[in-house]
Order: sequence, then C-alpha cells, then structure tokens
Amino acid sequence: MKYIYQFFLVLLCAFSFASCGDDDFIEIDSLSADGDEFYCNQKVKVWMCVRSSDLWHTNYEWDCDAGTLTQPQGLNEMTWKAPSIPGTYTITCRASIGGETQVRSHKMYVSSYYFDKFEKTPHSLSLQSNTTGTLKKEADGNQYLQAKVNSAAEVNRYVRRAFGDNTLYTPFSTRMKLGFESNVPNLQEIKVGTKTGKPMLEYRWNLSSDASNNGAYINQIRLLWYPGKLKSGEVYPAVPNDDVTIEGTSDYNVQLIVQYTSTEGKKTTYNEYHNLNTMNTFTAKLYQTVSMSVDESEALIVHVAGQEVLKSTILSNARSINACEGRMSINNWELYLPNGNGGKEIPVLYIDDAYASNTGILE
Repeated sequence: MKYIYQFFLVLLCAFSFASCGDDDFIEIDSLSADGDEFYCNQKVKVWMCVRSSDLWHTNYEWDCDAGTLTQPQGLNEMTWKAPSIPGTYTITCRASIGGETQVRSHKMYVSSYYFDKFEKTPHSLSLQSNTTGTLKKEADGNQYLQAKVNSAAEVNRYVRRAFGDNTLYTPFSTRMKLGFESNVPNLQEIKVGTKTGKPMLEYRWNLSSDASNNGAYINQIRLLWYPGKLKSGEVYPAVPNDDVTIEGTSDYNVQLIVQYTSTEGKKTTYNEYHNLNTMNTFTAKLYQTVSMSVDESEALIVHVAGQEVLKSTILSNARSINACEGRMSINNWELYLPNGNGGKEIPVLYIDDAYASNTGILE
C-alpha cells in the first residue's frame, strides 16, 4: 500500500510539473505596417511581432474600422485595402494562445488617391517599351526614379500610372517632382529615325467613357511644355493659323489639348497655346514640382513649384460646345519624356513624389 501511495504521489508531481511547463504566455512586441502614409484603395501589408509560449499555435484575429482585409484570418500578417476616402483609420489584431490574449491597434493615415515616393521596389509606375527606368539614391538617402527614352526610332515614350478604379472622377489632380539629370532639351524640334517631333514634357490623362456620358465623352486632357530654354538660334514654334497665344505672342512654349469623342466615335481636338516664362525654367539638376488639376468648375489649372501659373476654361468650353454631360472618369496618367535629337544627348529625367488626389488641388 505504501508503494502504491508513493507511486500516485510521484505521478501527481509529474502532472503538476507538466502543467507548470505548459502555462500559456503571450506578449505583443509590435503591430507594424509597410509605410507611414497610404493612398486610397492601396493594398498595405501589416504584421504582428509577438512572443508566446507556442508561436506555432498562436492565433491572430484581424479587424479594421474601414477598408477591407484581403487575406485569411489566423496568420501573423494581413493585407489591408485602404478605403476610397482619405482619413485616419485603425487596424486591430487580437493574438491568442490557449486562454491568454493580447490586443494591439495601429493607426493608418490615408492622405491621397495615389502617391509614389520610390522608397521601395517595385515602383508603381509602368514603363512603355523602349523606356529605361532605374531607381537611384541621392546623397541624403532619398530614392527616386531615373528615366530616359531608349529607342532609335521614337521621338518620345511614357511612364504610366493606371488607376484601375471606375469610380475615379474629376475633380482630380496630379503632381510630380521633375527635373533633368543631364541633357535638358534645348531644341524646338528633334528627329529620331524617320520621325520628327517637339522635345516637350507632357502630362496626359486618358479618360474612360462613363454610363452618365450617354456615349459622348472627353477622352483626353493634355499639358505639354518646353522644360528648358532653347539654345541660340532656336525659336519656339509659331501658333498655328497666324493666331496668337492668350498672352498675345505669336509663338508658344505651352500647349493645352482636350479631345472629345462623339457617340459615333468621331474625335474632335481643342488646342490652346500659351507663352509662359514660368514653365521653361528647368536646368540640369534643378527639380521642381509640376501639377495639373481639374477643379469642381472644370477649370484646368497648372502649378509649378507651388505657384499657380495657368488657369484655363478650355475643358469646360469643350464640354459646353458639345453638350457633353455626365462625369469625367480618369483611367490613367502618363508622363511623356522626349528622346535626344538623332538619339544623341538623350535627356535623363529625374522623377519623385508622384501624387494624385481626388480630394484637393495639388500644388
């Protein structure tokens, strides 16, 4: 009997020690997100770092007060799709093992529709064929996109941001920090292979037909400008048809283009010419922000280095002339960059801080 009692005593101690060894424990170190600032509809990686008595069997339950969670529950990581309205939102994760639970929340700041600061790869702008794009670093560690045309046959090429959002309408605004690492364009016209063209920079919005347009819509809004001074002996092009610019000159360095598509598919193009000494101020290694916006009154507005340099009614006039009704739906935004004359001295472009917003005018 004595031995049986001792056996049960040892067994009880063994269970007691085993129970002590299996005590549940969990502590959250951090809940982190891939960045500090996000854009509307962006997909963002978030993750938890925890210490627990059994990491393998730790469970994670994610929640958010807006936007959507796009991965399965239970993992220590999640993908959050930001909502379409700027604001500050909260993501919460509950980590648990056995009967122990810890909860942590993280604020998510959504400031604009889209931006690309080129801080991480891959960047969000797609490159047209025969365009070279390289991520570079400045002395202070800032990362930017260096781009140039890489073609013996094309006058220009583009980099593009496709938004893929059929609920994106004007008012709308886009902005980039731009400049030239080398070879600032200084000619009125260039020839590449058999093609000729003007070595201008261009912002182009390609628009989509919306159900509210009833088949007739604005399909393009474009801003073209000579970024640098022309070299000696070169002159800016003359305004067509012996007309003059809004400023009263017979030559121009800025062109606005709005294109309208009728219900039959016929395209009508409207042009407006300007001579502005605020647009051709680029020199090598000088980087400036340039923005193009359409406000609630359908005015087309241009800012350079934070200053409004142009405000036009060309868009609202084209809409009025054609009784073009309904919303203007943004499909994508393109930046066209010029080749070098004869494919030589090719301009090398600096691109950074690319933003787009449907909540305010970017300057």
